[in-house]
Amino acid sequence: MKNTQTTKFKLKPIAQCLALGLIAATVTGCDLSTTDADKHNGVTEYLPEPEHNMATPQAGQEQYSALRQQDTYWVNEQNEVVSLRGLNLGNWLMLETWMMNSGENPVGEGIHDQCSFEGKLVERFGDAETERLMDLYRSNYITDRDWDIMAEAGFNVIRLPFPYHIIEDENNPKTLRADAWEWLDLAIAEAKEREMYVILDLHGAQGSQGWEHHSGCEGKNEFWGGDQDNPDTALAAENQDRAKWLWQQVATRYKDEKAVAAYGVLNEPWGTDADTLAEVSIELYNAIREVDQDTIVVLPGHNSGTDSYGDLPAQGLTNAALEMHFYPGIFGWGEIGYKVHRDWLTCGLFSDEGVCEWQEQLKKQHKVPFLIGEMQPWTGLGETGGAITRATFDKYNEMGWAATTWSYKVTTRDGGQGQGTWGLVTNKGDRLLAKADTWACAGWDSSLADACGLGTKIVTPTDDDQTYHLVIKVGSGRWGAPDPYQVDLRLDDIQLIAQSTETNVLANSSFDSMDSWLEWSATDGSIDDDGLVAQVNTVEGSDNSALNFTVLPGTEFANGGVYQTVELKGGESYLLTGHFADMGSVNTWAEIYLLPTAPVNGQDVSGSAMPTINLNNSSLEEIENYFSMQSTIEYDKNQWVIDALTAETAPKILDVPYRPVNLSLVEDEENNTIDLTWKAVDGAKYNVYRSAISGASYQLVAEGVETPYYTDTTKPEGVTGFYVVTATNATDESYYSKEVASAFTAFAIPGLIQAENFVHQEGMQLENSQDDGGGQNTGHANPGDILEYTVDVAEAGEYTVEFRVATEPGSQGFILRLGETDLATVAVPATGGWQTWMTISTTVNITTTGEQSLVLEAVDDEWNLNWFRFTKN
Repeated sequence: MKNTQTTKFKLKPIAQCLALGLIAATVTGCDLSTTDADKHNGVTEYLPEPEHNMATPQAGQEQYSALRQQDTYWVNEQNEVVSLRGLNLGNWLMLETWMMNSGENPVGEGIHDQCSFEGKLVERFGDAETERLMDLYRSNYITDRDWDIMAEAGFNVIRLPFPYHIIEDENNPKTLRADAWEWLDLAIAEAKEREMYVILDLHGAQGSQGWEHHSGCEGKNEFWGGDQDNPDTALAAENQDRAKWLWQQVATRYKDEKAVAAYGVLNEPWGTDADTLAEVSIELYNAIREVDQDTIVVLPGHNSGTDSYGDLPAQGLTNAALEMHFYPGIFGWGEIGYKVHRDWLTCGLFSDEGVCEWQEQLKKQHKVPFLIGEMQPWTGLGETGGAITRATFDKYNEMGWAATTWSYKVTTRDGGQGQGTWGLVTNKGDRLLAKADTWACAGWDSSLADACGLGTKIVTPTDDDQTYHLVIKVGSGRWGAPDPYQVDLRLDDIQLIAQSTETNVLANSSFDSMDSWLEWSATDGSIDDDGLVAQVNTVEGSDNSALNFTVLPGTEFANGGVYQTVELKGGESYLLTGHFADMGSVNTWAEIYLLPTAPVNGQDVSGSAMPTINLNNSSLEEIENYFSMQSTIEYDKNQWVIDALTAETAPKILDVPYRPVNLSLVEDEENNTIDLTWKAVDGAKYNVYRSAISGASYQLVAEGVETPYYTDTTKPEGVTGFYVVTATNATDESYYSKEVASAFTAFAIPGLIQAENFVHQEGMQLENSQDDGGGQNTGHANPGDILEYTVDVAEAGEYTVEFRVATEPGSQGFILRLGETDLATVAVPATGGWQTWMTISTTVNITTTGEQSLVLEAVDDEWNLNWFRFTKN
């Protein structure tokens, strides 16, 4: 799994339209005529008529026995179709360092993969100590509690990523390590005890099977001989031969183990072309078959697809399966949200894309089962992520596919699930409960729930009874502020309320005095040396008292506050309440934390829920402690996902209604209003969307409209409005209607035109621009793709045309055409990156005036455009 990549395969035109929301008649390649597909209530059924005692898949109902292939299904010894749904145990045996306290360089600068991680330990501590440390890490990262969580969440298969060198002695090729089977045996035994299957996944092959970090050694690719254009064939042959040997050792050991569902011969081996990948993967299959004729062998798809494999049974490959990794909403595959999953799982507007297209290919071309080895259906979706995850597994299993999400466990600095991290479990968070500062909202006066930086919410800090510390932290610095320095903050009625009993667990919440509150300085070892002053004052105009923070005159920087120790109950939820106000501060912030350790004078506190290590300089003791604590950190589980997966009845979702048809538009130019009408959909309400760009970036104009007509009075004057309408029911929203547009606005020449303001395009995609001014740029150009604009030329003559472009490799660019006349061919030089922008220019002669069509037609791949400008010479 990698945390940055491009889409795994190129979508067909209609899929591009659906993934980007380009349901518009102006988008060439999208057949948008009204058909029966306008009624879209789900997916095509692909399950076969019952034969050979095959049962309709029902997760958790099958008997636990050895698996084999039957047609495109995974079946057990009882000829029951087995619905495999599971997780990857990423970052356990095979490291991906971004998963360890997620962030840039989370364990130290220059340490970004398995090689650099272990290499740094060897450099500092030697081989033997590195082996001990890695054993310590692996012993603690996944333990019995993790296996129990996975089983209780309803998963029945684990994809187990491993690097070759936990089995083969990397210093003695084709030699087993003395402890070769320790970790695979452990995983299989733990899974078997819970009647779960294991798919053994060679995630890091000898020499690394790709350029990416998740192959073990970033930038290596020596499994394929290094440079793809000029590979070292002898090096490639040596590494591939070692991989064949490795798989024969694995197959010899586990060929009679029913818990081993399959051998995944290579993970994401994209350092070569698709044909070479298929050829070598089949060689690995044949090597395994020399010692094991029965265990299913999973052959990896290329990032371009699986076409190179052809009909596998016809080639004599039995008990084989194919693998792809699907990430709707991630890695350039649309945006995270409900719609991208809906389009994928319900096969698009016309039921011939998404999962249906892949199922058709499996059944007609490959004729083997499918494994979705990696996917991530819940991240960023909050509560909806649970329902989407259940729908994804249900759909895949309905078609006979096996699927494993990436990944079981990911730790983060802030902790907590938020809207859903990549891990089913992560470390407990919710350390920072409330925040405000004078940069965001000077002069604030609000409840903690309405805090302008972060409003407090219900939290569940601990699984077990534990001592915590509620910390009120105030910070300030001069940074050019007036002298004497002004800090004046007030806090009052601070309570921490246990939700089950509605009782406040804090003492002296009203600050009648400083009793029960201890002062603390983050900047000085002694409170007396700190310029921050905390004292109880009577609130002017009342009898109430409150806690005030000020600073002594001349204080350059102050940071600290007060705290109180509290005893929290395991599993109890708490809500922080209270009030705070800024009485005229400058460059000042106020934050409230709930921490498991007390503040220490001279040390700052933060919301970080995980300690950190830096392998470059952390002590051996610090590294040992970090590895050991992996087994004891308190987890924040994605309960939305767990509840959805274990529910007897799946959450209702993907009940897609008809899309509205016969959308029409009448424009009242005098009043600048737009009247929209469409054919009614039984029992539906409607959402109306508008964009200034054809086919993308629609913004909600009206929600829950109860009539099949709507008048838009908010469209800006002089801007073309592109409209679509959807129908909604109690659970879902339909696909977009066809797009209609108000009168096109012609862009003046001379003048500037934003790339995204086309009236028509073919093949291009929009993305958020990092150029000055932001907005969107066009990209992903291929030869023949076009951008079309309506322009109004004021005067004939010679013009300088500037283009704001970006491209990493450089490109032959595009033709600039006005009407039927080619004005220029513009090459795009390498700018250093896809969002590294450069202005280039050319000179053209324009002989016609008035409104006409201006087209940019791509003559070469991959150039990005943000804007272009005509200046009369």
